[in-house]
Amino acid sequence: MGFQFDLSFLIFEIGIAIKYIPVVLLLSVVPLIIGLLLGTGIALTRLFKVHPFDKIFTVFVIFLRGVPLVLQLTILYLAVSLSIDSFAKTLGLHLTSKDLSYTLIAVVGLSINATVYLSEVMRTALQSVAAGQYEAAYSVGMTSGQMLRRIIIPQALPVAIPLIGSNFIGLIKGSAIASLISVVEIINATLYEASGNYKFLEAYVAAAIIYWLLCILVERLVAFLEGRVGVYGKGGVV
Repeated sequence: MGFQFDLSFLIFEIGIAIKYIPVVLLLSVVPLIIGLLLGTGIALTRLFKVHPFDKIFTVFVIFLRGVPLVLQLTILYLAVSLSIDSFAKTLGLHLTSKDLSYTLIAVVGLSINATVYLSEVMRTALQSVAAGQYEAAYSVGMTSGQMLRRIIIPQALPVAIPLIGSNFIGLIKGSAIASLISVVEIINATLYEASGNYKFLEAYVAAAIIYWLLCILVERLVAFLEGRVGVYGKGGVV
């Protein structure tokens, strides 16, 4: 008997995958927010050359950009797992590596990765604003905070938003790597259901459809935001 694609099982698996969308959002939205906050701080530190942190952050960014996400997450997982027992014993805590939240480790790992790449996004966006804008702001007596809030950031947003959107999509797809450290997300959930009848193709296709739909929604959201902030690309001051 030849291969037969089971459409009904595919639909069933899509239903399973939908239930785990909140996990994917947790593993992508939280790192995105953390990455934006920390990444912007790193970008400003490097842009304004705050010594010695600018050099430290430069090395940090260069190093982690050269390490694949799967290795970053695996190293973090192993480092935490191997050290937690001795650390807890030293402090007299009743805690073992089995008590660890794998989801939390995945969120931390993805947040570190997001911070690195979003710091470069924000640095690129801030550098896209003409140097004369900085000089003009200082010449009228603005503080650095006022300059960033009223002049620089509004002009940098049109550059940053498409790049942030691309990184968000990367985080959504990268969240699948969390399955390597036993986080039950879309892929793990669908494969578990397929393990009883070996219909793994349907499981993978179902997961792919959900990831594709999520990425399409993000692209539409980014397009909407680009339209909203497009006026700032003309150099207007708010």
